[in-house]
Amino acid sequence: MADTVWLSSDGPHGDDYTSEVAAAVSEAVRVLNHATLSHVGVTYPSTVYDVLGRIGISTAGLDQLLRQLGEALRRMQESGQLGDDHGDPGERLDKALSELTAARKSARDLALRLDRAFNTTAGLHLTDRGRH
Repeated sequence: MADTVWLSSDGPHGDDYTSEVAAAVSEAVRVLNHATLSHVGVTYPSTVYDVLGRIGISTAGLDQLLRQLGEALRRMQESGQLGDDHGDPGERLDKALSELTAARKSARDLALRLDRAFNTTAGLHLTDRGRH
């Protein structure tokens, strides 16, 4: 993966860029995991609120992404270009589409729960209590 990934919804759209952006998403989650591992990465409730909001928006977009990936596989199958190292690509495609459907439901559920957590943390703040 390149050190810098320029994100643009306008593209350039291509297989390499698509994979590069997916790698950047994976790396971003890894970095967030490290950043939130100790107390220094999250010192205010507003940080939790902000991260939940941004992750929630990202998660809400997964439904569309997963649907579009399934549609891409269908197009490849319909064009007769989809092969399978293990036999009939139709069988694997059906299984993949079934799993993508289940993943889309999970993504919608996760997005809903993150939105609820985001909204619930909106009023949280630190007080002066406990400081000496």
